[in-house]
Amino acid sequence: MRKIPDDKLEKLRANEDNIKALDDFCSDDARAMFLFAIEKSGGVTFHSDQQTSIKGKAVLALRARSPKMPNPDDNIILDQNNIQNEVIFMEVNKVVMDNLYQICSEVFMPILGNPINMVGWSDLVSKDLMDKFHVFLAHTYVTIGQIKGRTLLPLPPSDVTASATTSSKDKAVLLEAAIVHWTK
Repeated sequence: MRKIPDDKLEKLRANEDNIKALDDFCSDDARAMFLFAIEKSGGVTFHSDQQTSIKGKAVLALRARSPKMPNPDDNIILDQNNIQNEVIFMEVNKVVMDNLYQICSEVFMPILGNPINMVGWSDLVSKDLMDKFHVFLAHTYVTIGQIKGRTLLPLPPSDVTASATTSSKDKAVLLEAAIVHWTK
């Protein structure tokens, strides 16, 4: 957004719809998200509606905590002093789902699957967490295929199916689950 000329930023600030969208986001009765859509012409439009269709890049501002707390005295109004602690900014583009899949499978999966990180967890808890995470990754992979207009079928997790410590029965269950997922 720093590449936007000052005259265009002034036009953004003068637009009543943009001012209302920003006020809605910053107020105590606020929405949890806000989009700055960067247009190909170099302009920026503000959106507080979740159903907005963005064609290019966008910057997503996401409130770290819900603006509507159970106790009205705890409601958070954004201002210059707390915006850095209360709002998360991230870029959203066409490959956001690809990025999510890569981060989850290459960063979070090894962290969650590391036995050192599972110290103190029961076998049931660790197995359930990993099963649910594999299902999440499978659904993310299918969604990426749908976005690209292709059919992508997720493979069963190789860390479990190739493991010598996994029983044949567990491997069969994983393969059956993958086939069931594919038929859906």
